[in-house]
Amino acid sequence: MCTVTWWMSPDGSGYELFFNRDERRSRQPAEPPKLFHRLAVNYLAPTDTDYRGTWLLVNDRGVTLALVNHYPQEPQPPKTPARSRGLLARDLADSESIAEIRERLGRARLHHYSPMFIFAFERGEAPVKWTWDSRNLLEEPAAEPLPFFTSSSFRSEDIRRHRRKLFAENWADKGRLDPRSLSEFHLHRETEQPAFGILMDRPNARTVSLSHIVVGPGAEAVFAYQSRQPEDGTLPNAPLVSRLELVNSRSSEAAL
Repeated sequence: MCTVTWWMSPDGSGYELFFNRDERRSRQPAEPPKLFHRLAVNYLAPTDTDYRGTWLLVNDRGVTLALVNHYPQEPQPPKTPARSRGLLARDLADSESIAEIRERLGRARLHHYSPMFIFAFERGEAPVKWTWDSRNLLEEPAAEPLPFFTSSSFRSEDIRRHRRKLFAENWADKGRLDPRSLSEFHLHRETEQPAFGILMDRPNARTVSLSHIVVGPGAEAVFAYQSRQPEDGTLPNAPLVSRLELVNSRSSEAAL
C-alpha cells in the first residue's frame, strides 16, 4: 500500500522521487532516515521497526531503491521461513547502478519473499521497475505510461484506477508535472472516500509517512521525511532532512 511518483531532469543530471508509505495502524512507527554503511557504500534509509528492513533508500552512488507491496490475485506463499522484503532492499543498498541491481536480482533467492514491486533510479538512466509475483520476476520501464505507481490491498483495482486518473488529470491540467506539483499531489486527501486519497486513511490502515529524495548534479543527495502524527494524522511543519555526500558527483567530475 504505497504511492510513488518521480521527476527526471531533462538533461539527465538528476531526479526527484516522492513516496507515500501506507501501513496498518497496528504496525509500530518507523525510525526516520539515518546513515547506514554496507561494504564500501553509505546510504540513507528509514527503518521498519517490526522487521528492521526498509522500503526506500538512496546511496552515495546516487542510486535510489524503492519497494512497494504487490497483491496479485493468486499469490503463492513464499517458502518458509519468509524473509522480510525490506531486508532485500538492505541487501541491495550497496549497488552502484541499475545494471548491478538487475544482475543481483537475477541471482537472488526471491522465492523466500512475498510479492513486491522494486523500483530503481540513477542519474542519466531511465528508471526501471521489477515485478515479483512469487513465481516470476518481470522487468519493464518504470514510467509506463506515466511517472506514477500506486498499490493498495483494499479494493485494489478501484483504488489504483482512481489514483491513476487523478494523476493523469493533474498531468493534463498542469501541462507538465514538476517537483512542486508532485509534492502537492502527495498531500491529496479524499473527503468522501478517505481510502482513495493519496494521503489516505482507513479504519485499519493509513499513510504513515511522506518521503522526498533529491539526487541532482551536485555533491549531495537529500532525503526529506515526514511522519504523520498518530493522534490526528497531521504532518509536522517541516520535514526531517538528511544529507548524504555523493561519490563521483557530476559537479566534482566537471571540476576535474
